[in-house]
Amino acid sequence: MLVVWWWDPKNAKEVTERFTKWETKGKYKVLYPISTMIGRNKAFGVTEVDDIAELQKDLAMWTDLCTFECIPIMDSTDAVAVSLQP
Repeated sequence: MLVVWWWDPKNAKEVTERFTKWETKGKYKVLYPISTMIGRNKAFGVTEVDDIAELQKDLAMWTDLCTFECIPIMDSTDAVAVSLQP
């Protein structure tokens, strides 16, 4: 799952402070660490999760500051295999 989130610039300080104290609650694996798009008030991470509810355990803590978009993705090997099926 590609998780992209963004926040209002006025919340940047609170987002940064909360992030330094944040610990995951859900059962999922982070495949690509969280990266911030400097100057755009956006960040993203790639996770492996079987149940989206597990990811929601963490996202729910941030909805007062951030907006989230969760985009299902698959690795290129799986995508090619699916596209070659009759």
